[in-house]
Parts: sequence; C-alpha cells; structure tokens
Amino acid sequence: MLQSGERASWPDLESDVDADVLVIGGGITGALAAWRLAGAGLDTVLLDRREIAQGSTAASTALLQYELDTPLLELRRTVGSDRADGAYRACAAAFDRLEAILEELGERAGFARRQSLYLARDGDELPDLRRECDARAGLGVGVEFLDRQSLRHQFGIERPGALLSSLGGEVDAYRLTLRLAEAAAALGARIRSGPGSEVVSLQGGAPTIARTASGHVVRATSAVFATGYEFAPCLPPRAASLVSTYAVATVPLAAPEPWPGRALIWETARPYLYLRTIPDGRVIVGGADEPFADADRRDALLESKTAQLIDSARALFPSLALEADCAWAGVFAETPDGLPYIGPVPDMENVHGSLAYGGNGITFAVVAADILLGLCRDGSHPHAALFGFDRPARG
Repeated sequence: MLQSGERASWPDLESDVDADVLVIGGGITGALAAWRLAGAGLDTVLLDRREIAQGSTAASTALLQYELDTPLLELRRTVGSDRADGAYRACAAAFDRLEAILEELGERAGFARRQSLYLARDGDELPDLRRECDARAGLGVGVEFLDRQSLRHQFGIERPGALLSSLGGEVDAYRLTLRLAEAAAALGARIRSGPGSEVVSLQGGAPTIARTASGHVVRATSAVFATGYEFAPCLPPRAASLVSTYAVATVPLAAPEPWPGRALIWETARPYLYLRTIPDGRVIVGGADEPFADADRRDALLESKTAQLIDSARALFPSLALEADCAWAGVFAETPDGLPYIGPVPDMENVHGSLAYGGNGITFAVVAADILLGLCRDGSHPHAALFGFDRPARG
C-alpha cells in the first residue's frame, strides 16, 4: 500500500516480562487486539520482529468487504448454513464496529464507506449470481442484481451482470495500525519490536512461556498469535496455502470520481481482479494471484503482473488514462473452506491464534479482536466456534 513515510519506532525487548496477555504480531490484527485487551484492563505485551505495521499490513490494499472470497451459497455447501451465515453476518457487523473504534480513537484513518460491485465473468454465471443475491439479501444485506443493461447504464462496464452491495469500504490500514499501537501503549500495553523481540518458541500452559531471539522470557496467562500468513513453527500444521498477490497504484487521475460512487470493484473470476480509488486520485488495481510464497519467484513477476493488471483495468474502463505509477507484491494465506482460523490453538493450553484471513484481512481483524478479548478475559466468545481451529476440515 502507498505509505506517507510515517514510521513507528518502538524499543526492542530488553528484559524478561510477565503479563496477562502476550500478543505476537504487530500488524493490524495484533495492534487492534492489543488495544482491545489493554482497554479491558489486561496487562498486555505485544512483540514483533519487524517494525509495527510492516508485513502484510504494509502491503494491504485495504478493500473492506463483508463478502468473503467464497460466495455465501458455496460456503453453505462447504461448511453448513449456520457457520456460513454466521461468518457473513459477523463480517457485515464489523463495519459498524470499525466505525465505533475509529470514533473512540479520534482517527478516521481514511475510512469511507463504499458500495461493492461484484462482476460476473460470463453469462453462464448469472443464474447462480441471482441466487447468491437472494441468499445475501436474506441475511439483511442491502444487495441488488444488475443485468447487463443496468450495469452499463450505472457504471459504464460491459459485463453480463453484477451484484451491487451497499456495504463496503476503504481505510488506510497502515495509519490505522500505527494509531492503534499508540492508543494501546497509552492504555498501558508494552510494545516491543525488533530482531530481539522475535518469538522463537512458545509453550502453552499456566502460564504460557515464550522465548525470544534475544534470550528473554515472556510469561503470560494467555498468548495470541496474530501473525496472518506466517504460521510459526511452534503452531500445529494447518490446512492453509500461501498465495502471492500483486497490486498497482496508477498515476493520479484528473477525474475526482472515475466511476460512480468510487465503488469497490471485484469479480467472480479466480484469481480475481479488483479496483478501488484513493483520495489523491489514484486507482489501486490488484489481483493476478499466484499459488506460491517464494519472495524471489514472486518479485520476478512484478513487472509482468503490473502490465497484466493495468491491461485488465483498461479493459473495464477504456476511457480512463490508467498508467502505472508504483507496484508491489505481498503474501496471504487461504484455507480450503475460505474461513480464517480464530480461536484456541489445539494442544496448546491458553494459546489462541488469528490467522489465514484470505482477502478479508481488515474485516476479520475487527471480528478477531472481539473474539480474542472474550477468550483471554472470559474464556469464551459466541463467534469463536465459527472460525475455530478444530472445525471439520472441508473444502
């Protein structure tokens, strides 16, 4: 993601520490969890081997969606209606929750609500797309089906049809993470980042015991892995795959609204293309995913992927003068059923995880913060069963 140049500087861990909760990972999930935990009165320590807000957070294109990468009807077939509907409802509720968080922080961090436009790839998908529309509407989401003519009239896009949802948004994930870390520290959380703060081993129990690269020990009543796609060696192996993804920011456009409402745009095709605007007039184009995480292989494709993404965006909007300004790549983890892992880690007493978000990192970070607080403070949360590590393996 484009960054303002603002950086966060926190000291490395320099001594042994005792705490109520240890949070491992200083991206959006870890910072948000630390803020919630510290705000609830729990003595919280957050450790990251990088600077705060680096890793996948720094690469986020920050489309905020209630929609998962797996459509609702497909998810119902995979994990059952109760779990699928619960996951969609939790993500939809995250928007109001995020606005409340921003209000409490006194920082909008570039947040804005947007419509979300989900484009069909070809006409054969339209019957399923209509059924998907009905299913989502049944959950109380504001969504409508657009046929080819309506899509052309409203957005000037030539596709067979689309779903237009009222619920979507955007935010500056990098800035939000920095503000959350600062707010957590103001509430008493101890934030440490740097090579010495890397957790190299973690033992579940009462207490949990973490050892860092600097040789220090952190003893905590509970520990939380908020490490996104990075499955630490001390975690049980899970059925998740790593995917490289690409993004481009265009040169600023003269038009303040290159398409109506600056809606989020994505598509049914896999891997999918997605677009959103940012306030300085640029368009962010992302996608072109590849099923590997090797940094050298990933970065070797950056030039060709940049051209591919720009060509795809121009095909949608031929009248826009879309030219690449900068490009970057990142990695994310996805699971067979399309749901993340949030909850107690099997066989590790008092250790919880929040991992493998797929394309819904920030939305799931909001959902996870409430779940993790419930687990660390009360031992339970009603949404924990939706995303638990112990759910049946399907997909």
